[in-house]
Amino acid sequence: MQVFKVFLKTAKKFLPMNLMFFVIFCAIAIASSNYNTDPDQSAFQVVSMDVGIVDKDNSKTSLELRNYLETMHHMISLNYEKETLLDGLFYRTLDYVLILPEGFEKRLLNQEEELFETVQIPGIYSSAFVDEQVNSYIRTLKLYLSGGFSLDETLLHTKESLNSSSNQVNILELKEDNKNSDSMTSIYFFYQFLAYVILSMILCGLTPILIIFWEENLAKRISCSSTSLLRRNFEIALGSIVYCLFIWLLFIFTSRIFYGSEVFAGQGLLWIANSFLLVPVGISISLIIGCFAPTGSGINALNNIITLGMSFLCGVFVPHQQLGESVLSVSKYFPIYWYIKNNDLVLNYGKESFEMKEYWNNFGIQILYGAAIFAVALAVSKFKSSRQKS
Repeated sequence: MQVFKVFLKTAKKFLPMNLMFFVIFCAIAIASSNYNTDPDQSAFQVVSMDVGIVDKDNSKTSLELRNYLETMHHMISLNYEKETLLDGLFYRTLDYVLILPEGFEKRLLNQEEELFETVQIPGIYSSAFVDEQVNSYIRTLKLYLSGGFSLDETLLHTKESLNSSSNQVNILELKEDNKNSDSMTSIYFFYQFLAYVILSMILCGLTPILIIFWEENLAKRISCSSTSLLRRNFEIALGSIVYCLFIWLLFIFTSRIFYGSEVFAGQGLLWIANSFLLVPVGISISLIIGCFAPTGSGINALNNIITLGMSFLCGVFVPHQQLGESVLSVSKYFPIYWYIKNNDLVLNYGKESFEMKEYWNNFGIQILYGAAIFAVALAVSKFKSSRQKS
């Protein structure tokens, strides 16, 4: 097993690069887990803003509009001085300024448009909520006025209508079956991005080792030894398998540490089985790249083109639902597409949309793709070795 031992020693030289990929991925996994399991991230919060109002009309309607906004925001009366308004917005003492011009109520009764003006901080999207609240009040007023109500009746009904509907949030209690959905989602994202990381680590770590053993002078020296060509290839293949299985198992146990025993039950086992097929795919692609004997920078360039290209096309970084039909039709020719499809399918485990038959169909397609890529790798390797002999 001399070739096998040398293979493992050579693999140690590329350990720092792989550790870098591993540490970065773990950091991202921890960050995404905290994001997905933090209840504050999914909670909608009603925030009170500092709203300045310039009321030039001083009518019943403008007063009621101010009172309505005052139930949700901190209202500040202002004079119409341009410098004062701009200074307030610049120094963030004001978030939003509402200007009600003279004749506001009269124009409202006449069902006219553009009844008010606003001054906002550019790029602050929270101002859109105040805009919507003001527009909602105006629309409701116009609705009651169109129904033939008097102004006083309209103001009263609008107040009652908006008070009964504003700030009402219904809290739905999760069923027992869905209480672990946050942890399942975290595991899903872990195995989603695993496709990119494992392939990158295999290509950057395994390909240089194969190039070293396939270097013409070294290959001739090995062939001159007592080690047969069949045994040499067997030990190189064994070293490749051990090396890639180590990377795969490292991530499996890492997911166990991050997410607990749920990884080894139900959905977790299906994700683990699905991720195993990344190993033969990675080895096959490494064999093909190694046959062209690129330099170190060439390996990194090919790695980025292949792994990033497949990740973007096949749904690792962008969900299938957001990809166009033309992109999806192309991505079906890559094994990672079927890996992601299975990954998405397992997320619905236990629901009507999950079908085990479809899971195994996608699983089998990945095996066929792996075998096809491996066959191409063997053909390219044989062609290269025949050229070296000639």
